[in-house]
Amino acid sequence: MRPASDTMERISAAADELFEQNGRATYPTVDAVRKAARVNMNDANSGMREWRRNQMARAVPAAVQVPAAITEVQATLVAQVWQVAQAVAGESLGAAQAAWNAERNQLETLNKEMADAFEAQAAELEGLRSGMRAAADQAESAAATGKALQGEIDRLRARLAASESDARRDAARMEEVERRASELRRELDHAHQELAAAHAGGREAMRAHALELAAVRADARQAEAVLRGELDVSRQQQLELMQIVSAAAVPVIPGDARYNVKEGP
Repeated sequence: MRPASDTMERISAAADELFEQNGRATYPTVDAVRKAARVNMNDANSGMREWRRNQMARAVPAAVQVPAAITEVQATLVAQVWQVAQAVAGESLGAAQAAWNAERNQLETLNKEMADAFEAQAAELEGLRSGMRAAADQAESAAATGKALQGEIDRLRARLAASESDARRDAARMEEVERRASELRRELDHAHQELAAAHAGGREAMRAHALELAAVRADARQAEAVLRGELDVSRQQQLELMQIVSAAAVPVIPGDARYNVKEGP
C-alpha cells in the first residue's frame, strides 16, 4: 500500500538529500531513508520502490537514429533496410533487457537493504529490552536490600530498648548494692565497737571478733565488685548497640548497599 502523501513527501525529500550527499553515485539505503524521514519500515520500503522507479524513468533514453545506409538504399535495397531495422530492433530489445535487469538488480538490492534494516531494528529493540530488564532487576535488588536493612535496623532498635531496660535494672541493683554496702559498714562499725568492748574479755573473744570482722569485710568487697562488674558490662553493651544503630541509620545507595553488624557478647 502506498504511504500517505505527507509521508511520501518526507521519504522522497530524505532520499533526494541522501542521494545528493552520495554524489548521485549510489542510491541511499532503505534504513538510512527510514531514519532520516522518521517513518516506519513498511512506508520506507514502499516509498523507496516508487522513488527508485522515478529515478530510473528520469533517465533520458538513447535516441535511435536511422542508419545512413537505409536512406541511401531505401528505394532499391529493401532487404538491406529490413536487416538494418532488425539490427535496430535488436538494440532496442537489448536496451529494454538491460533496463529490466537494472530494475531487477535494484529490487534485489532494495530487498536486501530492507532485510538488513529489519535485522538492525530488531537488534535495537532487543538491546532496549535487555536494558529494561537490567533496570528492573536492579530496582528489585535495591528494594530487597532496603527491606533487609530496615529489618536489621528494627532488630537493633529492639536490642537497644532491651539494653536500656537492662541498664535501668542494673542501676536499681547498684542502688541496692550501695544500700547493702552502707548496712555492712554500719555492721562493721558495730563490730568494731563490740570488739573494743570485748577486748578486755580476753584474746579468744578478740580473735573471734576479728575473724567475724574480716569475713564481713570480704563479703562486702566481693558483693560490691560483682555488682559493679555486671553494671560495667551492661553499660558497654548499651554503648555498642547505640553505635551500631547510628551506623545503620546512614542512607544507603540502592543496589550498592553494604553494611556489617557487630554482635554484642
